[in-house]
Amino acid sequence: PHGPHVPIVPISLWSPCPHSPHSPNIPMVPVSPHVPTVPMSPRSPFPAVSPPCPCPPVCPQAGLAQCQRQAEEVTELMRQNVARAMEREGHLERLQSRARDLRQASQAFTRSTRVVTRHQRRGQRRWHLVALGLGLFLLLLLLGLALALALARSPPGTGGVPTPRAQTEPPPSTAGTG
Repeated sequence: PHGPHVPIVPISLWSPCPHSPHSPNIPMVPVSPHVPTVPMSPRSPFPAVSPPCPCPPVCPQAGLAQCQRQAEEVTELMRQNVARAMEREGHLERLQSRARDLRQASQAFTRSTRVVTRHQRRGQRRWHLVALGLGLFLLLLLLGLALALALARSPPGTGGVPTPRAQTEPPPSTAGTG
C-alpha cells in the first residue's frame, strides 16, 4: 500500500499478441482473483515481466485509420513497383534490340572475314604457283646450261654421244676372184 499504485487491467481487454516473447510452454500461475494467470519465468519463482507489446491498442477508429494508412502505403509501394517494372521492361527491350543489332553485325563480320580469307588464300596460291613456275624454269635453264657446258668441254672424239665413224679403208674387192 505504500508503493506506487499499479492499475489492474481486466483480462477481457487483453488480446493475444503475436509479438509476445512467451511461448505456450511457459507455465502460467494464478496471482490474484482479478488476473487468473501470469506467465512465470522458467528459472525464477516470481512472475515474468514481459516487455510492452508493439501491437497498436485496440480501438476501432484508430485501427481503421491505421489500416487505411497501411493500405495507402502498400498502394504507393505497388505503384512504385509497377513503375520500376515498366522502366525495366523498357531497358530490356532496348537491350534486346541492341543484342539483335550486335548479332546481325557479327554475322556480317563473319561473312566479310570469310570473303577476305578466300581472297588472301587465292593470292597466296597465285604467288606459290608463280614461285614454283620460276623455280622449274630456273631448274630447266640450269640443266640446259650444264648440258651445254658438258658438251662444249668434252673433246670431239671422246664426247658423250657416239657417232658412226666413216671407214677410211676400202672394202675388200670381190671382183678378181672368181
